Amino acid sequence: MDASVRPSAPMPLLVALMISSQVAITIFLPSLPTMASDLGTSQAAVQMTISAYLGAFALAQLVIGPLSDAFGRRRPLLVGLVLFTLASLACAAAPNISVLITARVFQAIGGCASIVIVRAIIRDTTDGAGSTRAMAYLGMALGVTPAVAPLVGGQLEVAFGWQASFLVTAALGAAVTLATLRGLQETLPPAERRTTNVRALARTYWRLVHMPVFVGYSLSVGFTGAAFQAFLAGAPVALIVLMGVRPEALGLYILSVPAAYVAGNYVASYLSYRVGRHTMIWIGCGLTISGTILMVALSLAGLDTPISLIVPLAIYSFGSGFVVPNALAGGLNMVEPANAGSAAALGGFAQMGCGFASTLIVAALVQTSFLQVGAVMAASVTVAWLCFVTLVVRRTG
Repeated sequence: MDASVRPSAPMPLLVALMISSQVAITIFLPSLPTMASDLGTSQAAVQMTISAYLGAFALAQLVIGPLSDAFGRRRPLLVGLVLFTLASLACAAAPNISVLITARVFQAIGGCASIVIVRAIIRDTTDGAGSTRAMAYLGMALGVTPAVAPLVGGQLEVAFGWQASFLVTAALGAAVTLATLRGLQETLPPAERRTTNVRALARTYWRLVHMPVFVGYSLSVGFTGAAFQAFLAGAPVALIVLMGVRPEALGLYILSVPAAYVAGNYVASYLSYRVGRHTMIWIGCGLTISGTILMVALSLAGLDTPISLIVPLAIYSFGSGFVVPNALAGGLNMVEPANAGSAAALGGFAQMGCGFASTLIVAALVQTSFLQVGAVMAASVTVAWLCFVTLVVRRTG
């Protein structure tokens, strides 16, 4: 599309759309212990509300992207937003854990539409430096929102109870739905839409999963991120139930993770002109493994306190800032431009799928300290390193 006729989309709205879906992932974490008590279920069962969201999100993005290519961006986005809002209300009204988990699945499908389609809208409306700036804004929303949301959720839990977090999420969904109706035009003209049938899409995904280097990069990202998801799933039980941290303070500990990740991203971007991509990933894997092993060692030594967690978490997160952007870029560089969208969706599926698996494992464990969460995190980043070595390094040199 020629730049002179390229449609426009207001960046504040796109950022708000991204924030709405990200808030839903973590805002309710400080309420997990209370939810278990009020719903008459176990901590493991309420931790499944995290796993359900990640699993549904992982699968949905494989479908939503092609739908937006076939029907345009605006209609699928609005359907997703309405679903997200209604599902958030259903979460708040859930009388038992089964209804809550089911509502979280639909909330994830609706929230996924915002993530996938906003990225497609950026592709429709910008190019070159403008696209880079737009993705940077969205990247900040993706990195900061899941960390800040528990700070808000903790205050809501103390003041109003666990349902308040889902009601606020529903209100946010309703607000961005109205803003989208009023302020977002269709960015994919009918002439540029393409319908991909299920068979053709399956063939594309089949080709991608048979590209070992692409798979290696994607799994390196996925398992590195799975360690963070394991931390999110286990932190409320370990910190609030076992260590006595106040619900409103939980977000402060979670906030340390993206802060170090952003710092790692900054250093990695600075070094990228001097150091090769594989070297950067090697450094990052060394840091993530060192940080998580330190977490396990401190727990075994009896130094399992909220304060002692900050240093190993920061080391892990700083290393993630090296691994994730370099591996993401490496994976997309392995595929031709025509398959970049499918590759991004499949990579996102791997990332959310690995997080789904790690949270399931955490939920199945009986937590006696932070040892169990640290062990899952250490195993996750070790698998990420093994995927990088066996599938990428050995095939590319």
